[in-house]
Amino acid sequence: MATVSISKSAIFELIMAALEAYAIKHDRESKVAIETFAHLWGSHNKRLPFKCNVEHISIETSAKRRRDSVSTQYISLDLKKDIARVFGEGYNHLGNFHTHPYFKDEDKNKNKKDNTYTANKIRTKKLFNFSGQDHLSEINESTIEVGKHSFSVALVMTVFAMERADDRADGCIDSNLYELSLGNIKLWLKAQVFEHKQKSCLTDDELNDFSIYGLDASNYNDHDTLPIPVTTDIDCDFLYSGTYLEGFGRIVIGDKKATYKDTKAAEKRLYHTV
Repeated sequence: MATVSISKSAIFELIMAALEAYAIKHDRESKVAIETFAHLWGSHNKRLPFKCNVEHISIETSAKRRRDSVSTQYISLDLKKDIARVFGEGYNHLGNFHTHPYFKDEDKNKNKKDNTYTANKIRTKKLFNFSGQDHLSEINESTIEVGKHSFSVALVMTVFAMERADDRADGCIDSNLYELSLGNIKLWLKAQVFEHKQKSCLTDDELNDFSIYGLDASNYNDHDTLPIPVTTDIDCDFLYSGTYLEGFGRIVIGDKKATYKDTKAAEKRLYHTV
């Protein structure tokens, strides 16, 4: 099993970035609830089993961010890697982070019978998983060398504004997936470590594992380096303690606008901490 340890500081920055992209309209954007992207920095072990420590993140402010996609420029990562080298040990590039934003009436103009989102729909359809496009972006893109093995780390945070606060489902869903709440905002954080191997060297089990996010290994050449999802564990004290009954504001969001009531104005629960 691979382990991704995430510091409280890094979680703080990830949530900050996710909610800003979700609720705040950005320059030249007509819509709110857009994806955002960041790089992960920290340290990793020198031998197997794989373990890394995410200590810092850097938001890609130059990324092209849309409702259902985000794209970045290689020049930005090259620049940031050189900056990280100056800072030395503990600032290694580990992988990336991005968000999946949803809101209740997002599909209202798409002529679908089931045209609204709920927290339960996100759970049952597993919309907090990495998409095929997310997995595709990892192909031939290994980041970390541990002996003769190559790895990369990916985090995705899914964001959804519920009609009211409900943290009853908060907690660990799987070893690499946590659900937590801030007011009426529901967050799912998933981590995935990929081991990168040439297709011609893959076992049948590894070829099967490659398909879990919807890609088909038969579409790639034997010399391609494919990212194989490996069993991953999140280690994060903040997630263990959770945000249960923490006082927080409320977000009301639509296609092009979001409003926010702060904790003092919005929190009506009898039992909460401030």
